Amino acid sequence: MALIALVSAKSDGVTTSAAAMALAGRRPVLLAELDMAGGSLRHGLLRDVPRGPHRNRLDGSIGLHRLPQANWERTSSGQDITPQIVEHLWPMDDSDYRVALPGLTDPRQAASLTGIWPTLLNVLQLTDQQERWDVIVDGGRLVLEGGRLHPVLTPAPVLREADLVLLVVRMTEESQSLAYPMVQALHDELAIQPGTPQMLGLLALGDGYPPDEVARSLRAPVLAHLPWDEATAAAIRRGGRMPRGASRSRLMRAARDAMAPLREHADRRRLHLQMRTAQTHTPQVTQAVQQLAQRGVPHD
Repeated sequence: MALIALVSAKSDGVTTSAAAMALAGRRPVLLAELDMAGGSLRHGLLRDVPRGPHRNRLDGSIGLHRLPQANWERTSSGQDITPQIVEHLWPMDDSDYRVALPGLTDPRQAASLTGIWPTLLNVLQLTDQQERWDVIVDGGRLVLEGGRLHPVLTPAPVLREADLVLLVVRMTEESQSLAYPMVQALHDELAIQPGTPQMLGLLALGDGYPPDEVARSLRAPVLAHLPWDEATAAAIRRGGRMPRGASRSRLMRAARDAMAPLREHADRRRLHLQMRTAQTHTPQVTQAVQQLAQRGVPHD
């Protein structure tokens, strides 16, 4: 379906936005919490969600920080790591099609992930492309080093290979001011090719400025807009049973409505990239692929 990464220049509601998008839809979804500053899902949204017939509770033995050890064991035994990664996925609710990979328990664990990124990225891409699940990445707050994404303190390998990278920006002057240099850094980092649909866009959070004005100011398209709803956002952060009517709140309805256009945008981008690499033999074939890319791929 789509591999969509959310990041921010500051703590601007990335985790809440990513969780809302994962919870709002009816499609299978994997939410990967790859914030190198440490994860918060295990202390809120996932805290009281049981797993398995014994209704186990989430503890420190599960999560992103355990994958380097699992990868080492896999390398030593020559086994496939995918089943081990699956063991570190936790249900987000009582459904069987929304799961999360809980994040780090300590920021100092980030350095240990260097060797796991190619394997984890492969699993995320297979979940998207073969299993047809949506994959939403909470990339947290961006950290730059010399104008580039920090190789340890950001999930840079995943961001470079995502279908879409959404910079979450609140509709305030401060947030937009902090976002501007990050847009420029991401544009350089992601090697965006002219003539292809943007893989970098904005997720406008809240109200206050027209999205078109924000897009012009930051020189990046607004690909999604979520109104801020503090009561629903607090419920998502807190976890447990969602309050009555939360699924019909402004935040959740907007999150649900945002996913289909984002998938279509991701599909158009993939088709454009395939068109660039495919060896087409006739102008008619090229024209047909271009028309298909312009229309996008319909979704259920």
